[in-house]
Amino acid sequence: MIRTGFASQIITPPREFPLAGYFNRRPNRGVYDDLFVKVLLVEQNGIEGGFVTYDLCGSSPAFFDALRAAVRGAGLKCADNLLVSCTHSLTGPEIRRNVDNPQAQAYIKSIVEKTVTAIKEAEANLRESSFEVASVNSNPYAYVRRYWMKSGKVVTNPGKLNPDIVKPDGDFDRTVSAVAVKQEGRIAAVLVNLANHGDTIGGDFVSADWFGRMEREVQYRLGEDVPVITLTDCSGDINHFDVTTLRDQTNYGEALRIGRGYGQIVTELLKNTEKIADPQLSFKKSIFKMPYRTVSDEQLAEARKVLETIPAGDMEGRGDMTSEDLAKGDGTVLRMFAQRVLECEGNKGRSQDCELLALCLGPELAFITLPGEPFNGIAQGIRAKSPYKRTLIAELAQGKSGYIPMQESFERGGYETTPSAGSPDTDTAPKLIAAALETLNK
Repeated sequence: MIRTGFASQIITPPREFPLAGYFNRRPNRGVYDDLFVKVLLVEQNGIEGGFVTYDLCGSSPAFFDALRAAVRGAGLKCADNLLVSCTHSLTGPEIRRNVDNPQAQAYIKSIVEKTVTAIKEAEANLRESSFEVASVNSNPYAYVRRYWMKSGKVVTNPGKLNPDIVKPDGDFDRTVSAVAVKQEGRIAAVLVNLANHGDTIGGDFVSADWFGRMEREVQYRLGEDVPVITLTDCSGDINHFDVTTLRDQTNYGEALRIGRGYGQIVTELLKNTEKIADPQLSFKKSIFKMPYRTVSDEQLAEARKVLETIPAGDMEGRGDMTSEDLAKGDGTVLRMFAQRVLECEGNKGRSQDCELLALCLGPELAFITLPGEPFNGIAQGIRAKSPYKRTLIAELAQGKSGYIPMQESFERGGYETTPSAGSPDTDTAPKLIAAALETLNK
């Protein structure tokens, strides 16, 4: 017998708390909709673990370590078997950096405490369950965001109707998967897996972005407040911008449009699910040593030249500053990225430990965590050789952030390939694919 339990807690930050995702400072000035931590526990024969997802842009190793310590301290046996991930909402709070002030520390502590409370509630709610799954190869709201330009280089987010665009830099896995967790003959929770960024709104109002609106749409169509947990598939090179139209796609209405669209897709999938006949719960874990990015003497010299020759600009009153400003050659953004190059000096030979954790339900279905924001080609590489019928991937997991491009992408260019102190080295993608497959094959 397999059992599941669900619980959630609101984690909306206080007013003025800085939001994540852009280059400029964005204090929270209000709330469109609340943010949540959601917990779905799975238990069988005394083995217990599950999913913890946050409506956050990302987390950090320090946050993940504090969470695991708190779960262990509470005497909860699932501590080592939690797939902890973030949806990547860019209108969520920044908890990865600049968190030394008392307000930030208090808020982060409250998230940890609320997560422990949710885990306890989910454990108390454990009931006999079954799993059903369905997938469709249709993701009409996502696009490759990297484009080959007439210059012969790849640019991230080059702007709508840019006449210099030649073609997208490849394609991506358009699969949308929905897992229905059923108790007593009804859907008790839904897990959704798809690739797209949570960056539809901009500005400085808090929102769970389309992830939250998708949940509301699924609930409306099902007629019940069924919890929906999104595990974001590899989306480092994917977003929602259609460059073939000038339609404004940075507003709350866009979150509503995309959330409702995905909600409709998920609800239709739930009508045609395939039951997992004999789900046997197991967890598989490994540590992937991800090498830090190294830079050449020429790159360091060029970065110093940028800092010496380009004057510092005033970021106040500029509005949202994004990768589009990098593509335009904005001086303030160029200086910011030059400084990041200098931070890579001394990285040679260094690496960071990244936990890969898989939750498996027999040969039919497996979930696996990946660090940071891997390019979608990494997901495709894993799924192509996975021993499981369906392999669903949760990015931004186990406390790691940062882009993980394909190896060939570094020569092509683009925002995601720019160096920073914690970014991975250029040969990381094939190593990560191999490590994930080794984990799944244990």
